[in-house]
Amino acid sequence: MQQNSVPKTKHLVLLGGGHSHLAVLMHFAKNPLPGLAITLISQDIETPYSGALPAYIRGEYTHDQMHIDLRPLAQMAGARLIHSCVDRIDADTKQIHCMGRPAIPFDLLSVNIGSRPAEAVIAGAQEHATGVKPIAKFIAKWHAIVQSACNAQTRNQAHSIAVIGGGAASVELALAMHSRLLKELGIKQTHELAPSISIICRNAQLLAEHGERAQAYAHAALAQRCINVHLNCEVSSINTRGVDYHSTQEPDRKLHLPALDVVLATGASAPSWLAQTGVALNDEGFIRVNEMLQSISHPWIFSAGDIAAIETHPRPKSGVYAVRQGPPLAENLRRYAASMKLKRHVPQKSALALISISSRDAIASRNQFSWRGRAVALWKRWIDDQFLLKFQHIAPPKESAQENSIEFSQRPGLRKNHGTIRCSGCGAKVGGKALKNVLTQLSPCTHDDIVSQHAETEDAAIIRIDEKRIQLQSVDHFRAFINDPYLFAKIATVHCLSDIHAMGAHPHSALAIVSVPFASPTIMEATLLEVMSGCTQVLNEHDTALIGGHTSEASELSFGLSVSAFAAPDSLLRKSSAKAGDALILCKPIGTGTLFAADMRYQAKHQWIAEALEHMQMSNQAAAQCFVNHRANACTDITGFGLIGHLQEMLAPCALNATLRLDAIPVLDGALDSIRRGYTSSLQSNNASIAQSLGIVDSQLDDPRVQILFDPQTAGGLLATLPMGDAEACLKALRTAGYALAAHIGELNASPAGTPISITLV
Repeated sequence: MQQNSVPKTKHLVLLGGGHSHLAVLMHFAKNPLPGLAITLISQDIETPYSGALPAYIRGEYTHDQMHIDLRPLAQMAGARLIHSCVDRIDADTKQIHCMGRPAIPFDLLSVNIGSRPAEAVIAGAQEHATGVKPIAKFIAKWHAIVQSACNAQTRNQAHSIAVIGGGAASVELALAMHSRLLKELGIKQTHELAPSISIICRNAQLLAEHGERAQAYAHAALAQRCINVHLNCEVSSINTRGVDYHSTQEPDRKLHLPALDVVLATGASAPSWLAQTGVALNDEGFIRVNEMLQSISHPWIFSAGDIAAIETHPRPKSGVYAVRQGPPLAENLRRYAASMKLKRHVPQKSALALISISSRDAIASRNQFSWRGRAVALWKRWIDDQFLLKFQHIAPPKESAQENSIEFSQRPGLRKNHGTIRCSGCGAKVGGKALKNVLTQLSPCTHDDIVSQHAETEDAAIIRIDEKRIQLQSVDHFRAFINDPYLFAKIATVHCLSDIHAMGAHPHSALAIVSVPFASPTIMEATLLEVMSGCTQVLNEHDTALIGGHTSEASELSFGLSVSAFAAPDSLLRKSSAKAGDALILCKPIGTGTLFAADMRYQAKHQWIAEALEHMQMSNQAAAQCFVNHRANACTDITGFGLIGHLQEMLAPCALNATLRLDAIPVLDGALDSIRRGYTSSLQSNNASIAQSLGIVDSQLDDPRVQILFDPQTAGGLLATLPMGDAEACLKALRTAGYALAAHIGELNASPAGTPISITLV
């Protein structure tokens, strides 16, 4: 997460993860504009590169190879990333409304959301056809088509596909689908069960915007593969049986093409919700912009790519133009934010098109020039690979080579840590050894009604009200570990309530502590609203009252809660009541510390972080109730000191040993990979310092499955001990309650008298 000490005074929102916005993110990553806050809102975080789609369909690119993960780019640019759909845009009041969160104010907005085939103009298209865009939706449908073709083969039936459209996309898709299906079915195109693929084109020729030679090349390639082409045909409707159409030369002649699947690769259309924004649109619904890529009606709104229409320079909807608009768009966004004169962008009059026929054949076409052959295919592959690699391989930020601590660097299995970036969340806790040393030097006053003292290890303080009622109090507070104040506050609130849940109680009320980064009044107010909205939503879900708090300005966002609860003394779950023979049950996977350490260095995949954030938003309340219902003897939550550190706190008061089964411990996707690459939390060294005292030898620390046991968790799960006979029923109840990865990870046994406690790893 990029840190910038200059107060934020303007807010740029990038709507959509299209090709132009890739260049904008890269621009601001390399040349940050002090005082500019950036938010990227996108429905798809793994954005597909359209140029590689034919090769992906043929099986030459994997999913990861043809997609660009927006998360590392956003992290590098210091941009907040919101994975969401937009409900509406209020262009005049400068606000964006996303599903399920407060309105997001902006000072300038850039729209690069692409386009999709014009489904609405063909009856039945929305119900019975799949557009090639959005590509993510088409890819999901493509996998279903492959499976359907294979199923048809087992029934001795041939699969049929109709492609509607006559441009380069139609030609490439038809050829790529034909090649892949023959390969999947293991047959030649002359086989009686070979798939039937047809193109329906309203023009007299395919590739109407290209020269005659390119058209001839395309027709020859399709004919060679027995792909039927129907020219001068207008589609009237699509239904479950296929496509109804008529000849443009004989309108009264009704025709029908049977097809099990229909793919739309027709002209581009814009989403209908743009009409509600008040922004000036052309007759086709695209955003009208000037030569500066600036809305002609709202100068604080910019647009590029397919969704934009340059008034004085109309151009075809093509990714080539979108890619080239990226740098001038970034420059003008920068200039507008800095109140500088904008620069004109005049798009090239024509673009070179590279049309893929196969892995070894392609057509190069520009105006009347055309060339076909293997050299063109190699050229296209090289261009596609270079574009993808530019945005896929993000180097981590430069850091000091010094390790986080001398003690840590001397431990054989844990010396790979990259540099000195300090973590946030629970990874920012003071180490357990230092905390214990300080607490033992204090002599605070006490009262008779305080049941627990600070030297004890319970998750919340216990205050006696009377013989039948006690009060629990806890507090937690940390720096933001993600750039999204709303989501951060939701997770932090779940985390703060967890100490109460770990003791088997229900939180009653909370006081909030918020530090908001100093910025313009508008940005500070918006940040505070997002934080408190996220907090209040979670508190309300737990029937917990927000009764006050404190706010302050600071250099970075931080948040915490002081939480109170009331309970009967004999109803509490404690850390210190575990018993020999108990099973150890963990309700959530571990790995958040290493994942966010990698994320801070732009090395975490979005799917990893998305899964982690999903688990972190899951409350421990239902898990606590499961443990109470299944006679748990002891319970705690796994937070900053890691699984081993918090397990040690349970073992020490009871003089117990533990056996952990490494393969049974649930771990977040990507966490072990991050550990192997040396991306560990800055608190990991302190947590690992207890390893030898617990009987964990240095050779075991080479194993990432062991290293992750010391990983600090933010909003981690509950760890409970309960009678072995109740373990299976408890696990079933946890999974029914939504804790899909809950696991029985080990057992407790008595420690021989006079021997230190130990943890055996198997």
